[in-house]
Amino acid sequence: MSRVADGEGEQRPEPSLVYVIGRVSQGIRRELRERLSSCELSVADVTTLSVLRGRACLSNAQLARRALITPQSMIEVLASLERRGLVRRRADPANARIMRAELTASGRRILGRADAVIAELEDELLAPVAPQRREIVHRSLLSAMEELSRSFRAAGGVRRSPSAPADGPRRGSQDARSRRASGRA
Repeated sequence: MSRVADGEGEQRPEPSLVYVIGRVSQGIRRELRERLSSCELSVADVTTLSVLRGRACLSNAQLARRALITPQSMIEVLASLERRGLVRRRADPANARIMRAELTASGRRILGRADAVIAELEDELLAPVAPQRREIVHRSLLSAMEELSRSFRAAGGVRRSPSAPADGPRRGSQDARSRRASGRA
């Protein structure tokens, strides 16, 4: 691990990439919350609208997974977007209990405004990075995102540590309940 100088000239370990990505993600969300208020949108609203722009007619559960929020939260997001005329939901012809969502023309227009806000933030964040390096960063993060999605699907939609045995006991399994009951957990 490489080392970096802190504010007082002392050497300390450089933070891991995962830590840095997490911190950047938190900062981006904070900035987006503030900046998207001009569009009267939340981060979850914009994420949902963006997902629907790329792939219409998704169910609540599918949208929740792609927007990284719970299905319960997605119900609230969609209800708000629908009340505002930004999305339309229709019953799935094969299963009326499943509601499929799609963008409306108003949803596309407001998403265009949000895209401009997001592009401005992206330009500010990456201002010190040369254009060719921006492309490398973008492609690398897309590859990491795809790998996470691939490993999630391969695990059957269950998040599991890469070092965890695929067939070992899982939280809530009989083995885990037995250990808790005997005081070994």
